[in-house]
Amino acid sequence: MVIFCEVIAAIVLFIYSSFFEWFVHRYFMHTPRFPLKDAFRGHTLIHHQQYRDQSFSVQPGEPMTNVMLRWYAFPAMILGHMSIFALFQWATGLPIFWGASLGCTLYFTGYEYTHYLMHVPKGHFVERFGWYQFLLNHHRLHHKYMLRNLNVFVPIADICFGTLITAEGWRSRAKTPS
Repeated sequence: MVIFCEVIAAIVLFIYSSFFEWFVHRYFMHTPRFPLKDAFRGHTLIHHQQYRDQSFSVQPGEPMTNVMLRWYAFPAMILGHMSIFALFQWATGLPIFWGASLGCTLYFTGYEYTHYLMHVPKGHFVERFGWYQFLLNHHRLHHKYMLRNLNVFVPIADICFGTLITAEGWRSRAKTPS
């Protein structure tokens, strides 16, 4: 029973993290809202301007600034969620803390690593896979159309909320008269 609950919690929280990423990206990183105005400034005003179409990747010799989250963002997201998991486990008696923590941590680690590789390609083995190439093109479109493709790592929320676009879909939509 314990292992089952923890595994289900890991899966559910991994999926939930796609929606959390989408929500924070849409409503805090692309809109100057208190208390995360720094996220808007760093993401929309700096990151999006620095990494446009032609300069999407860090150029040789250029510092890797404005690619990764602020140093405190990752621990804050994980620790903030862990307190909710602990409270949920205490209130319900369901053993979900470690599985839920693992699901969130895996998602946000994947997010950071994938986003890093998108802007600082180094020939890592994952850069050869088709799913990575899909995500890379998905993210390039986000830099072109900022309120589309808000997920970086797993675009479940983009699909559910209708913000997913592909290069082919966008081209065909642009050619269709309104």
